[in-house]
Amino acid sequence: MSSTEESASNVAGTSSAGMLYEYAPLPESNAFRVLILEPGGVDDTLCCSLEITTLNKPIPYEAISYVWGNTHRDHPIRINGRAGHITANLWRALHRMRLPEQSRVLWADSICINQDDLTERASQVLLMSEIYGQARRVLLHLGEDSNQEGEVVLSLVHEIEAMVLEGVRAAGESWDTFPTPSPEEREQFLADTRWEAFINMTHMPWFTRGWVIQEAGLARNGLMLWGKTEISWQSFVRVYTWMVRRLPQVRVKYRDGGRGMNRLHLEMYRLRHKRETMPLYAKQSSQFDFLIVLHDARALYVRDARDRVYAFMSLATSAGLSLHIQPDYSEHKTARDVYLDMARDYVNSMGDISLLHCVQHTENSMNEKFPSWVPRWDLNLFDNIITHTSGPALIPTELRPSVSHDNALEAKGLMFDDIIFTSDVLSRDVSMSDIKMLWNQMLDLLPVAFTNPSPTHSSFAALSFAHVLSVGRSWGAEWPEWVEWRTAYMEYLCQEEPTRRDSVPRPPPDSARNGIQGFHTYAQWNVHNRRIAVTKRGLFALVPLPTQTGDICGVLLGGKAPCILRRAMTARTYRFVGDACIPVNVSRPSTGGGLVVSVGIENSGRDLLDWSVEEEDIRLC
Repeated sequence: MSSTEESASNVAGTSSAGMLYEYAPLPESNAFRVLILEPGGVDDTLCCSLEITTLNKPIPYEAISYVWGNTHRDHPIRINGRAGHITANLWRALHRMRLPEQSRVLWADSICINQDDLTERASQVLLMSEIYGQARRVLLHLGEDSNQEGEVVLSLVHEIEAMVLEGVRAAGESWDTFPTPSPEEREQFLADTRWEAFINMTHMPWFTRGWVIQEAGLARNGLMLWGKTEISWQSFVRVYTWMVRRLPQVRVKYRDGGRGMNRLHLEMYRLRHKRETMPLYAKQSSQFDFLIVLHDARALYVRDARDRVYAFMSLATSAGLSLHIQPDYSEHKTARDVYLDMARDYVNSMGDISLLHCVQHTENSMNEKFPSWVPRWDLNLFDNIITHTSGPALIPTELRPSVSHDNALEAKGLMFDDIIFTSDVLSRDVSMSDIKMLWNQMLDLLPVAFTNPSPTHSSFAALSFAHVLSVGRSWGAEWPEWVEWRTAYMEYLCQEEPTRRDSVPRPPPDSARNGIQGFHTYAQWNVHNRRIAVTKRGLFALVPLPTQTGDICGVLLGGKAPCILRRAMTARTYRFVGDACIPVNVSRPSTGGGLVVSVGIENSGRDLLDWSVEEEDIRLC
């Protein structure tokens, strides 16, 4: 059926001149419209026709991925000889893609879907993964290249990609075998100023959109359009993956932090190119996790908060998760309804509590009448979660959690400590002097607050403090070098302040300065919108923003990290505040009895404190 047979609502608004284009309903569930863009010159009016095709035998087409921008449809286009209007960004994208002498068959969501028909919109959302997956090419329109950096990026991509492909061939199909550059090679790479343009490209608004994850990730053949430059999407992601995995110092040098290309693009690339990416990743980090998809997507922009789930549902199957929820854009279905539906569905399908590690709260959300254990995907307080949701449980269990009729999560767990002090909420721009001041404040607090021996009273204190700042992980360097960075940072914290007012602290040696800055950059990322706390037993902890004195440190059976709980009015009922980084281990003695909580970090050989606790029934409301 051709769209020339259609005659219903206008594509983008109203017009007083000419007959308005109207949509007719799509005839079947797998039908969709394609746009046939007529040829023209730079100054010619955009003219097109819309035709209906089906997924089982589609008209060959290219799909467009672009930034919607302002949703006001005020730019003219002729559709099947009638008047229509589209957004400014789509108008620019179509001008960029129009050919001078031949038609071009395209798909663009804002014009090929009747946005005013909520039923059609919901049904087409379910098809979008197939629409992008079946397109012969996906055109990723980044917009204007104001500083003329596209050709610079293209030359770097061609050069680095050749090196990466050769390294992958040499490494073969084995995990984490791609060589890391030597110090000399690393310095040579970092001296290449083209990396700045490469990083700048990832700061284009296109990279901030939520829907582009599947639009680019599912493309059989993706082509980036930045100004007049065209760059293969696969080549670009291949180089970006190598940079992140083998030359992370680029991001440190250009202070990229959490601003760069969203990690989901790399995860989609790994999912579709498993053999190629094996040499760049450790085997244990190979699992594709739908919860991490939703968490990483928090940093991305979607116009409708419900799309924080709907835009990524097509990826659930790839993660081994069968969701039963359907897109619903009606007024009665709120974003929180969608988040609760997804959480209940996840717990019932997977039988675990991994989604708790994605919970984020503000002071206000802690007090709202909404289940505290349900992740609010519209809150984006921090980038880095304490632990990976697919990691090992602190206390393995075969017990399945359940959701009650009143939407409480019922599980088992243990309580092992209480919060007695919290810092102010920290931010991403916290300075090293601020951290040092907080360190000294906490050390001054400990001898007064505690009468029993505590690990924070020993030389273990600096390691414990650095551990919570880095959540026990490394970033920007291989682990041996990272340990050197951490040691230099600990030495900086422990450096005594000058006793004379006219004296200044001894600056660290040049060899340590970069390591201190590298460690601090990662610490800034981790502590953003969190607090550092001290517990009754004398432990340091990195805790969620709403944490307050009197909150409880606990571990839920099946959980991968300690958590902070707050007592509710009913016995054994708690509000879930969020994950925490606390340097403890939990074990179940072979002799039976209660669980044992011990303090220790890495291979320090210290079990400086341990105590027995009993597990109990817990309701999270």
